[in-house]
Amino acid sequence: MSRELREDSSALHALGLLAGEELARFRRECQADPALCEMSRVLREVTSHLVHWAPPHSPPEALRERLIEDIVSRRGPARGPTHDPSGHGLAG
Repeated sequence: MSRELREDSSALHALGLLAGEELARFRRECQADPALCEMSRVLREVTSHLVHWAPPHSPPEALRERLIEDIVSRRGPARGPTHDPSGHGLAG
């Protein structure tokens, strides 16, 4: 694995973005090079503090609307409770 790819993989691992074969490859590389795991640990620690450094920011309303539209288009419209004609509660 090239140095650049190792650094990228370390950053992705620190953010929890590696999975499957990429994660397995990164773990094998860490066994061979403990400095790679240390780099990932340090990056994870630094990124965990970023949330405290950045000022609070509300996303634009348009973004919220787009997210809701996307969710609805994937799942379909929200369904409320329905009446159970047997009188034993709600039907799903």
